[in-house]
Amino acid sequence: MLLRVLICIGVVAAFAAPAHALCIYHGVDNAKTSIEQEFRDAQWVVRAHVVSAEYHWSDEDGSWTLYRLKIVQSFKGNLPQRFTFFTERNSGGFYMDGEGGAPDLDGDYLLFLTPRPSPRTDPPAAKGALWINYNCGQSKAWSNVTQTQAARLRALAVRR
Repeated sequence: MLLRVLICIGVVAAFAAPAHALCIYHGVDNAKTSIEQEFRDAQWVVRAHVVSAEYHWSDEDGSWTLYRLKIVQSFKGNLPQRFTFFTERNSGGFYMDGEGGAPDLDGDYLLFLTPRPSPRTDPPAAKGALWINYNCGQSKAWSNVTQTQAARLRALAVRR
């Protein structure tokens, strides 16, 4: 009897819990990607500077952040000089936060971007915002981009 109760509780908890994103790339969980792979898959590849962020924290409808960025350097695609980036605050999110969780207003980031599919569950603020091609991939703080990686990006940009 106890086993049945525990199974029922587990099933109810699984369906009641909100879905969280995982790091899945082309069907592979926690895939290791290359700059070349993500460059090919992304519609835009940029070095961008964080201008501001709007945080939404919630226990009920999902937490998220909308970042406003400006382009420092474009490697692929033609984005407006300023654009927005949306991320959910979950295991698959990509955060541009500094010390203490505040926006990294001094930070530049290498971003491999795609259009956001805009699910019906997205807040209105996410409309038209971009998102990361693969949250666990090559997008990162520019300070973590090596000279070799920067050279590869420049070479890929020349070939496009």
